[in-house]
Amino acid sequence: MKVLVVGPDRSDPGGVANYYNAVFPRLSDQSIAVEYLEIGSTHVARSWLHPFMDQLRFWKVLGRLQPDIVHINPSLDMRSYLRDGLFVFQAKLRGRCVLVFFRGWQEKFEQQVYGMLKWFFSISYRRADRFIVLANRFARCLREWGITVPVDLATTTVDDELLDEFSIEEKISSLVCAEDIHLLYLARLEPEKGVLVLLDAVKTLLKNGISLTLTIAGDGPAMEAVRQRVEGMQEFHDRITIAGYVRNKAKTDLFRSHHVFCFPTKYGEGMPNSVLEAMAFGMPVVTCPVGGLADFFLDGKMGALLTENDEKTIVDAISCLVSNRQKLAEMAEFNYCYAQDRFLASITAGKLRDCYRKMCDA
Repeated sequence: MKVLVVGPDRSDPGGVANYYNAVFPRLSDQSIAVEYLEIGSTHVARSWLHPFMDQLRFWKVLGRLQPDIVHINPSLDMRSYLRDGLFVFQAKLRGRCVLVFFRGWQEKFEQQVYGMLKWFFSISYRRADRFIVLANRFARCLREWGITVPVDLATTTVDDELLDEFSIEEKISSLVCAEDIHLLYLARLEPEKGVLVLLDAVKTLLKNGISLTLTIAGDGPAMEAVRQRVEGMQEFHDRITIAGYVRNKAKTDLFRSHHVFCFPTKYGEGMPNSVLEAMAFGMPVVTCPVGGLADFFLDGKMGALLTENDEKTIVDAISCLVSNRQKLAEMAEFNYCYAQDRFLASITAGKLRDCYRKMCDA
């Protein structure tokens, strides 16, 4: 069986690239050969040409490889919706079996699919043979848009190798005994992802005498606003660290050395990979019920699920968590075990292979 997976450059930042960096090496076996087609502006000298060149390169690879399955990875936003819909259209024109795995999901864009862009969905995505989504709500939308083929529910993933030499016992010991609780925000710096309101909440917590630190890791359009916010907190300058964009060992070290993961996002998330990684490293999580998190996150068991991402709600949630070190330790162990059973790349790769086989057997 030959499978063509279409996705971003695997050296790019972002959840989809991280997913395939972890999963792709584990996908092929004796019965399945998988090839990955990288798309995007990094593969074209003149970036404004890349939408056209992506379609042309895709057409050529379809002809050369003659895959049994074409696996597309769109997000529900204007650019990806149109580009990847054309990939689906091309693949079905060639008579190929198509799997669509929706990643990001912008709720505001849903209304356009219900409205003026429904015709495009009908001539492209509705012709696909199977779908994977990250949240039950996304599956319901697909049904409302006329999808009758199988729709599977999946998760993003955690690379098994990230956890090499990690000890949950050491993490729990640190949680219980550390003088300060170390908070971590690790994601793209977007206002809607809650980084600015988290800074305000941490300032209030420090003023209230809560012994903690915060590290902000990531880059993005809110970086300058983050720097200005931190500069305005001179009395707590030794309590806030801006780490910038991190990857590989630097990223792993942050997960190892921090206690609680804070991601009060209201952004159009599919399933935030950083939350899954934090859980795998035994971190209680403070977040919102966005995307697939709403389907599995257990408030009070895995951390705190915020009803709102305003300053007071975040302050109350973090105050409650850090006041009970033993409860934090129980959450840490629970999250570690939960991630081990469900999120590791070796597990998600096996589920994806099973999906390919079901499509070929249908």
